[in-house]
Amino acid sequence: MHRRFRKAALWGATMAAVMAAAGPLSSAHAAPQPDPTPQPSPRGMLDAMRRDLGLTPDQARTRLAQEAEAQRAAAAVRRVLTAPPAGMWFDKTVGKLIVAVTVATDAERVRAAGALPKTVAHSRAALIELVRQIGTRAGHGVPGVTGWGVDERANGVVVRIDRRASSAATDSFENAVRALAAPSHIPVTIERSDQAPRQQGGTVIGGERWMPGQEGICSIGFSVTGSAGFEGFLTAGHCTNDADQSAYGKDGSVIGTSNEGGGHSVIGREGDFGLVTVNGPGWRLSPNVAGQGGQPVAVTGSQEGVSGTSVCHSGEATGWHCGEITRTEQTVDYGTAIVDGLSFTNACSAPGDSGGSYVTQPGSPKAVGLHSGGGTATCSDGGDTVTIFQPVDEALAKWDLTLKTSGS
Repeated sequence: MHRRFRKAALWGATMAAVMAAAGPLSSAHAAPQPDPTPQPSPRGMLDAMRRDLGLTPDQARTRLAQEAEAQRAAAAVRRVLTAPPAGMWFDKTVGKLIVAVTVATDAERVRAAGALPKTVAHSRAALIELVRQIGTRAGHGVPGVTGWGVDERANGVVVRIDRRASSAATDSFENAVRALAAPSHIPVTIERSDQAPRQQGGTVIGGERWMPGQEGICSIGFSVTGSAGFEGFLTAGHCTNDADQSAYGKDGSVIGTSNEGGGHSVIGREGDFGLVTVNGPGWRLSPNVAGQGGQPVAVTGSQEGVSGTSVCHSGEATGWHCGEITRTEQTVDYGTAIVDGLSFTNACSAPGDSGGSYVTQPGSPKAVGLHSGGGTATCSDGGDTVTIFQPVDEALAKWDLTLKTSGS
């Protein structure tokens, strides 16, 4: 039913970086000119991480080295375990990847892979089954309930509630979830807040503006290529609802066609991602994402986001901001759609950022996700922020696309 089951079936396969020939971008709609694009620099990412994560230069360098090792360990863990671990996250206090396991043999394999095992009571399969039951119980949505998913660090599940919209139906659902969890003694965390997630809709450079017809403003995610010479970019599915709409760039010229043919937009249980065909005069693909201070960040491939690791987000409304991945594989009820398999971060965002780029690891930045939505707090508000992204690898696999990367 959900994408996470397909992930489990493919767990033993390692993810290879998707590579394609890189080409510069011309934002004008005249004939393409020689490439004027400056060489991408990781400095903007480091500056933003220091600003948004409160790190000194030395702390930022240490953190990035630790996260790079954690990503390598995560790939090794996926290879050596025959089934997904109960949880996996980066712990910044010890600078290591933590992997939740239920048996001693898996703990030994995790140590050999360079991570720290944590023995827990409940397997991933048990947690996923409870999440499935919660989704069935929620049906098409429950007032006040904004989403649910696995709580990896607690070896349980989490249900998110907007206290401003809570009602008797919300309380009834909470009691039903606890009843579902009772036989297996799986912990249930209820997260209450005053924010409800919303989809933030609002050349080809990730994080820059594009406009679907006359419907609003969104952000470019990542340039991609496909079979038969296809060229385009990934963005949010809720930005590409209508088939065969003209897509306009930040300069107002036509980039190409949004959701060409009507089969290139997903918004619902399968995810939140869409595809725009790039065939406008003078427009070319680029591996770049708009970075700090205008400095481009060129992606070198893609990878799956790991909880606890740092991530940077680029969107047309808020620019470049960094934070940490706080949860993965979450279900979100936007009110207009219930979407599975999303990830949460605390990098701030605002309306207009939808479809924008999430990248990680300066020096060799990887594409991680596409901006799906966020809470009501924005970058100018201060306080707690919640932003949500769609993992990019699922969009690439859906339409057999190849990410445009640097150094190809």
